[in-house]
Amino acid sequence: MKKNIVFVLIAFIFSGCAFLKNIGIIEEKEYVAKVGKEIITIDEFEKSFAKNNGGFAKAREKSFEDRKNYLDLLIKFKLKVLDAREKKFDKDPNVQKEINDYYTTLALSYLTKKEVIDPGLKQLYERRKEEIRARHILIELPGGFHGSPTSDTSKAYERAKKVIELLNAGAPWDSVALEFSDDPTVIFNRGDLYYFTAGMMVPEFEDACYSMKVGERTKEPVRTKFGYHIIEVLDRKPRVEMVRISHIGRRVDPKASPEDTLKLYNEMKAVLDSLRAGFDFGELARRHSDDKFSNERNGDAGYYERGRAYREIDRFMFSAKVGDISDIIRTRWGYHIVKVTEIVPVKPFDEIVEDLNKLYQSYRLEYDFKNYVERLKKEYNYKLNQQTFDLFVSKADTSKTTSHQNWDSVYTKEDRAKILFEFANQKITLDSAINIIKRSSEFSGRKLDPASIKGIVDRITEMKLTEYRARNVEKLYPEFKNELKEFVDGILLYHAEQKMVWDKVNLSEEKLRDYYEKNKEEYRFPDRVRFSEIWVASESLAKDIYSRINSGASFDSLAEKYTERPGMKEKKGDWGLVPSTENEIAWKAWNMKVNEISEPVKFQGGYSIIKVTGKEPSRVKTFEEAFSEVASAVQEQELKRLEKEWVENLKKKYRVVVNEKALEKAFNR
Repeated sequence: MKKNIVFVLIAFIFSGCAFLKNIGIIEEKEYVAKVGKEIITIDEFEKSFAKNNGGFAKAREKSFEDRKNYLDLLIKFKLKVLDAREKKFDKDPNVQKEINDYYTTLALSYLTKKEVIDPGLKQLYERRKEEIRARHILIELPGGFHGSPTSDTSKAYERAKKVIELLNAGAPWDSVALEFSDDPTVIFNRGDLYYFTAGMMVPEFEDACYSMKVGERTKEPVRTKFGYHIIEVLDRKPRVEMVRISHIGRRVDPKASPEDTLKLYNEMKAVLDSLRAGFDFGELARRHSDDKFSNERNGDAGYYERGRAYREIDRFMFSAKVGDISDIIRTRWGYHIVKVTEIVPVKPFDEIVEDLNKLYQSYRLEYDFKNYVERLKKEYNYKLNQQTFDLFVSKADTSKTTSHQNWDSVYTKEDRAKILFEFANQKITLDSAINIIKRSSEFSGRKLDPASIKGIVDRITEMKLTEYRARNVEKLYPEFKNELKEFVDGILLYHAEQKMVWDKVNLSEEKLRDYYEKNKEEYRFPDRVRFSEIWVASESLAKDIYSRINSGASFDSLAEKYTERPGMKEKKGDWGLVPSTENEIAWKAWNMKVNEISEPVKFQGGYSIIKVTGKEPSRVKTFEEAFSEVASAVQEQELKRLEKEWVENLKKKYRVVVNEKALEKAFNR
């Protein structure tokens, strides 16, 4: 009875699962292919395809044929890795060592992407959906506009604090900015930086602006590489990528009289009235506009990003709606009427991620990574032993560098045993730090002054903190196992191909000669000519040399003395045997007789006199002459044959099933 109940329960469980799948409560992952027991799901295929085709946005644009071809490559990859694992290549000590050697590097790369780059890119994208208008007052550091971080900054800081006090007391911004700001543009803009978005300012300045509301001012000076800034946010608004405009412009001559200027204005007023009465913008632009670029395009002036047009025009176009026509706008160029014809919104993240990444790497990654290290210091309770650090600095011989032999001999055994810094459960002694400095080429040739030693210790701290976190990456991010598997599979693929393909390539002389005999016509020298040249920059000198040759002077002697072509004097102008189609003078030489000498001909910015010394019509290369080409061709042929045979055998060994219907759904779900 009990057995029957068990069978009924098992049957119920299986039929229940099938029922749940049928009604959609349990979703069976669709596969694009099965390779042996391994399944390639649509998700896995999409991620892999996108990763190797410039991201999801570009991957979506690829054809079905492109996806089929990629799936074929992916199947071959899976087959080879399956074979490598079955042959126990993953247990090979050399492979294990390679995996262990690269584990920390891979983990560090993963962590940097996961904890610094990915959030940094997302923040950059979110910030670039918005634009900020701000003004600032800059107090330079004592070292100048690009003041060094080691400069005495206390006076600059106190000056910046005084500016904040004056503004808080009600002093007008403009007068304070003119009196105190070291930004040279202050005389024109009173510190107003107009609109900007993320990626256009240094990180510290950007962070301060995006942390404030409209009308808010920094309570403390903001330090950047330029100095101390007092910042006030004037406006924050949603950003658009670009605005397309049509334009009618009348240029005003700077020397024009008030009467002439008024006449132009009235003409533009008549044009504006016509537009508002419904006349065609393009027609009026062709008839009245002085702007040749837009005039020839029915008024279309193209796309503009924020800040690319005159500020007076910029203000209108970035606050208008599609179809809006401006009033008459006056700039230093003249009078303008502008119509907004298109507003381009900020594109989705996955469409611009590559461009965002380039921008992020160039302006912010280093800054964010330093902040990341500071967070790790707090998380792991990092402590620098100041006494050991001071000992390190005080005993250092500043006349030497880390490249000098025995630069570290000044430190005793007791000195070396002292703890330099500690974090988590790690203690780094002075001896450990010295060994890292001596071992790593990164620290080669470093000075041993206090500032340089501080930089070295900071870098070692960064290395040790990030390495420690990397060793714990699988606890922090279990999904790292997938990255690691990809990496290990790549190593296994390399070793499998080495043993199953490369090591089996037969390049014996007998095989190469056999291939050569069957294909020798493919290995030919073209028509070739040998000639000597006297090349000089001056036409008169060339004529003089030619006259002396005609009078019986030795061509070789004159070439050795006069030719100005680099490296040719010692060769007496000899070019050797070259294809007749090598250049103009080679072709000329081919069409001359042996021992014939040409008149000066213009060539490569100077004048050449050439003497033909030999000719060789096209012929088949000997085996020795064609050896490297033949070896390369045979190797390529053998590699393709061995790889094809290997894959065909693997397909027989591991059943492969391709689901094209599921493949059609990729990037279309």
